[in-house]
Amino acid sequence: MTLGIAYMGLALAAYLTFGIMEGLTGPVVPLAFIAVTLLMLPTAVSYAVMNGRRPSAGSTFTWLWEATFPGLGIWLGWILVGTYIVGAALQPVMFGLFFNSLLNVASVHSDTATAMTGGILCVLAVGVLTQRGIRISARVIGLFICVEAGFVAALSAYIVVSQALAGRLSWQPLNPDRATSWSGFVAALLFAVLSIAAFDIVAPVAEEAKAPRALVPKATILVTLGAGAYWAVTSFGIMNSVPAHTMAAYVRSGQFTPIYLVAAHYLGALKVMVPLTGFTAVLASLSAVSSAASRQLFALAREQLAPRMFARTDEHSNPWRAQLLVLACCLVLPVLITVYQNADPSLAFMWIGEAYVFLILIPYTLTCAANIVYHLRYHRAEINWLAHLVTPAVGIAVNCYILFKNFLQTFVFHPTSFKTETSVTIACFAIAAAAVVATIAGLRRRQGLPARPHKLDEAAPQP
Repeated sequence: MTLGIAYMGLALAAYLTFGIMEGLTGPVVPLAFIAVTLLMLPTAVSYAVMNGRRPSAGSTFTWLWEATFPGLGIWLGWILVGTYIVGAALQPVMFGLFFNSLLNVASVHSDTATAMTGGILCVLAVGVLTQRGIRISARVIGLFICVEAGFVAALSAYIVVSQALAGRLSWQPLNPDRATSWSGFVAALLFAVLSIAAFDIVAPVAEEAKAPRALVPKATILVTLGAGAYWAVTSFGIMNSVPAHTMAAYVRSGQFTPIYLVAAHYLGALKVMVPLTGFTAVLASLSAVSSAASRQLFALAREQLAPRMFARTDEHSNPWRAQLLVLACCLVLPVLITVYQNADPSLAFMWIGEAYVFLILIPYTLTCAANIVYHLRYHRAEINWLAHLVTPAVGIAVNCYILFKNFLQTFVFHPTSFKTETSVTIACFAIAAAAVVATIAGLRRRQGLPARPHKLDEAAPQP
């Protein structure tokens, strides 16, 4: 649960999406988060079902291999490696932007170079944090989450109380009629998806958990529902903080997050807590997603589908070499993308975030498909029509609709900018093509595959 919540970034969603979403759909941001939680729940249920049936560090890679045929599963395994690395590369960019905000508080000049310096410091800190294995890093991440989530919840509660005492508390954020338009509401859902698209992070650490068949499915569902409820409640407070036109001005102000100015309005000097909790949120998020990426690469390597060096673990049962590769990508990719995006870290943040949403919808859709096919193939007598057929079918429909409406329609069929839109499409298709090449190379290296991939030995001593 800690890793899933960490990657969702409870505070980060508030800082980076609330203001933008209000500009797209009006004050009904809480309803957008409730809607996206319900829309993503069928996919989360499929992850929970498959985690309970077949816990594995390979997660969807393992499930799709067994449910369909090895080549498709292996291809998806490489897609997941690429997806998690893209998600990890997003974090140093955010850390750099928060770093610049803190420098601005101290009246110190900030620019692209300082943002990149902050990002590098973030990656080095996470390297130290994750080197000792998943359990120690999870404890530290849990502390970070308490700090960041506690601050945003306290700020939201303070706003609600202040506005109520002044007689200005509005319930319009819960009124569907206040949505500016249906298209604006759907567009706002894309940012909500970017926030909640992290429940899959729980799956790759199943082999390091005690009683994974019982606990990992529960963690998957609780993370999804808990995060959605948290954002619905806190966004209600933030939507009551200032008038919509003021929030729009905050979004355009040049600050990385409009919540910094909201905090300044209500808390004065304590506004410094926004960049500080932004630091802890990003550190927690990068620790979680880099751990997922390294374990996905480990799962491929132990099947001899990736270089064997990445299949080795250290004394903490940590695939440290795979983790080092992921962290190295986090040092290089953000710099390259920022330079490409006119040396603007904010544009780099948007570019990477858009690529991540597109890529993550691929394993989400195929996990739902794996849920159906796996049970039809191996557990037909135990099929539950709701959990194994209807729910994953709904998940497939929702994911495909989001993929078409908020990505393909905008970035593929009607792009308006090569650098900020078309290039995202090219990069995502290049990752998919590279996954095909890696799959073919892995199959040639393996020269024959077992009928089913590596199986978790739950009788073995737990690390």
